[in-house]
Amino acid sequence: MAPLLSPPLLADSVAKFHAASTPVPCTGSPQRYAVTGLAGAGRRDQHRRRRTRGRRGLRVAAVAAESRSSQGGVAEDYYAVLGVMPDATPKQIKKAYYNCMKSCHPDLSGNDPDVTNFCMFINEVLTDPIQRAVYDEIHGYAATATNPFLDDSAPRDHVFVDEFSCIGCKNCANVCSKVFQIEEDFGRARVYDQSGNIELIQEAIESCPVDCIHWTSAAQLSLLEDEMRRVERVNVGLMLAGMGGSIDVFRMASSRWEKRQAKVLEKVRRRVSQDDSSKGSSWSDIWGAPTRYQKNEEETKERAKRAAAAARRWREYSRKGADKPPTYKLPEAVPSKE
Repeated sequence: MAPLLSPPLLADSVAKFHAASTPVPCTGSPQRYAVTGLAGAGRRDQHRRRRTRGRRGLRVAAVAAESRSSQGGVAEDYYAVLGVMPDATPKQIKKAYYNCMKSCHPDLSGNDPDVTNFCMFINEVLTDPIQRAVYDEIHGYAATATNPFLDDSAPRDHVFVDEFSCIGCKNCANVCSKVFQIEEDFGRARVYDQSGNIELIQEAIESCPVDCIHWTSAAQLSLLEDEMRRVERVNVGLMLAGMGGSIDVFRMASSRWEKRQAKVLEKVRRRVSQDDSSKGSSWSDIWGAPTRYQKNEEETKERAKRAAAAARRWREYSRKGADKPPTYKLPEAVPSKE
């Protein structure tokens, strides 16, 4: 498998990639997953900045507006990075991957291997039937999937810091520095290692004055990290000055999963009514044997852990500018009516 991306991605390489004179997009995306590839992200971000420029006399408030994930520049999922729909056939994914790798040519990416490695990793996941089935199951693209936030059978053996609630007290980092660290730029705690001492992790959780640290399952962590990568962060001091906000990242991640699942089920109903399941799409194949990758429980757990780790890496990748603009802002400036 291609190596996962490391957090320190080079912003200048992304800038070179955006500034290429004749970029090749990662493929023509369907409207609902409109992501024209990494090369188009900079143009959309410039347009967004022009629309928001010049706002003055605003107060800070934490606002979450679920609106632009499918229309803005943030890649909704692995499929959107390649520019294909979630029911794409292996042949379509292969073609999209080749187009994406053309865009990741060293002449465009500035010889930065991170961009290429990321595309290679996504291709590894989506071209392996078992890995793809696990990914679809976690993210709600399988008709038989269960919302991870409603699944009590999965062990909660991963730890997650809710940055919406973190006040940067450093208690967790002082108690269990192997697992928790404080980001210098934004002053919030982050989980940097999931393999720490369980007792120390629990002690760190209990030391938090705002209960922003949670035990989660691997699947839940994948969805939470995916949700957090959409957030435009501010320094914790600014957040506190604006009194923060009652944003529930768990609810947002669960809601996004339910919306994906609803679209999948609607497509299933249409296919059944049209008796069109014999045309051989990837989804039809996976639904025909939804539990084939679950025969080995230990392997399933390991794949879920790897998916969670990949989500954390993608979160860092996105925050370095590859997926622009973010869907959420924390907090966002809104006109004061007081």
